[in-house]
Amino acid sequence: MAELEFAFDDVPEPGQRTSVVDGIDWIRLPLPFRLNHVNCWWLDDGAGHAVQIDTGVASDTTRKHWSQVLGKVRPDTLLVTHFHPDHAGLAGEYAAAGVRLLSSEIEMNLCARIWHTEPDDYGALYAEWYRQNGIDESTALAVAQAGNSYRRIVVEPPRMSEFTWLDDGTEIELGGRRWQVMHGGGHAPAMLMLFCDVDRILIAADQVLPGISPNISAGPVSKEHDESFGLREPNPLARFLETLERLRSLPEDTLVLPSHGMPFRGLHMRIAELVAHHDDRLNRVREACVVPRTAADLFDVLFGKKLDAQQMSFALGESLAHAEHLRLEGRLDVDHSTACTRYLRR
Repeated sequence: MAELEFAFDDVPEPGQRTSVVDGIDWIRLPLPFRLNHVNCWWLDDGAGHAVQIDTGVASDTTRKHWSQVLGKVRPDTLLVTHFHPDHAGLAGEYAAAGVRLLSSEIEMNLCARIWHTEPDDYGALYAEWYRQNGIDESTALAVAQAGNSYRRIVVEPPRMSEFTWLDDGTEIELGGRRWQVMHGGGHAPAMLMLFCDVDRILIAADQVLPGISPNISAGPVSKEHDESFGLREPNPLARFLETLERLRSLPEDTLVLPSHGMPFRGLHMRIAELVAHHDDRLNRVREACVVPRTAADLFDVLFGKKLDAQQMSFALGESLAHAEHLRLEGRLDVDHSTACTRYLRR
């Protein structure tokens, strides 16, 4: 396959849905970010049992579009692929309506921990993370004052007891198809993907996107507990690359349903592109660290553009993920002797 093959020429408008294959509809919701949309999926077995995958962020705009798409219909089941706001934002409202909930225990524990973090503690954690990695004081103060930004686009998460957990490698019937559950790493710690072997369909969440690489972040770490909201992920980039290698075992002509961008075929080609992309970034980071560099110093090396407030956090996490990967491979040293952490090529 010389290039990716896209299954559609156009995307569904907000408030509409498009049939992908028999029993699977595509719903595209707007997001208030530079990455301006998220794809959700509606699985229907034809006998009146429906499964919704992901919700979009918690906003009146999202609710309006779901109302346009579905009217007063509710799914029997909601599957939340991972904890990010554009996927889990409205899960609490579905739980309150009596919808059955499926997800990953790690992801939903993380969702709850972040949501229940007090605004001052949340802001302080991020501000210290910014300072430690070379971001200027005015930006650090701004993030401290912003408080818990997660709460603004995620309603209070459901109780853990309201979920059924889907473990990696298990099988489940949803929407009239039998799916293998796969956990992906790197972008989120245990993100859910679903693969139907019979029809060669992969609901890929954010693991394999057609136009961009998902954000791979090493997040802020609490000095008191050596953890980030209860989770310490020492090498998210390695986890991401390991997941891509696992996905190589799926057929090349698999129809990939990503959470951003267009459905496509050409899985192996896209995996190769993503691996090459991160190899290039690792090489650029190591070359730049011929002199000591903070993670913030690497923004120009990796991104080369002005970053908004939301992108700043993603960029810092991505820079750290690449620098830490190189450090753990023995290709960079780290210096903690000054106020800011710096990396230097070995």
